[in-house]
Amino acid sequence: MTASPPLPGPIAGRGERILVVEDEPAFAELISLWLERHGWQTEIAPDGAHALRAVEERLPDLIVLDLSLPRVDGWKVIERVREQSLVPIIVVTARGSEADKVRGLASGADDYVTKPLSFPELVARVAAALRRARGAPAIPGATATLEHPGIRIDGLSHRVEVGDRLVHLTPTEYRLLRHLAERPGVLVPHADLLVAVWGPGYRDDHHLLRVAIRNLRAKLASGAGGRRYIETEYGLGYRFSAAEG
Repeated sequence: MTASPPLPGPIAGRGERILVVEDEPAFAELISLWLERHGWQTEIAPDGAHALRAVEERLPDLIVLDLSLPRVDGWKVIERVREQSLVPIIVVTARGSEADKVRGLASGADDYVTKPLSFPELVARVAAALRRARGAPAIPGATATLEHPGIRIDGLSHRVEVGDRLVHLTPTEYRLLRHLAERPGVLVPHADLLVAVWGPGYRDDHHLLRVAIRNLRAKLASGAGGRRYIETEYGLGYRFSAAEG
């Protein structure tokens, strides 16, 4: 589909291509309508097999993905896409359990939205994910390599090594770790982390942060040599620490 002239307002797309993967035709059309009204182009894939073929033919700028799909499910789509690209993926699904959210974000999804959803909220999340993908303005030290006991964070390649092991992080997990590791020993409040890593519209999404921290800790755990790296101050925020124990 071709993007319609964007509606006046704070959210206006730049004509980026968004792949909507949804097996309910009416719902897929509704998502596409909302996205096109804000200046994006859309393509609809009715199942996972069509989605993977569309990604191979022409990589979209963002994917809106249901999980419960015929032929190839959403989990497999995330896995296959992440083998070749870091294109932003926003999961939109009726599966709202904690376990599903943890699995979705750990698999490489950038965001997780449960049905029934607010279409204006989805539009805002799409805009935020595209802004993150374009990259924030350069700041001093953003490409510097950070080294703490047992961990090395390369700012140019975005490679993270824990002990002698390379840890594969999603872009969101990398931004989260980097933001904390640049402030060792400093308590970073929940809202500050959410704004820094996801954007202003996420400042109250504590659940998203909690799941992302859980996934990040799990990936850092093996090879950490007894170090926890991310400490929790309950009700307040998180801090980076390379202390053992």
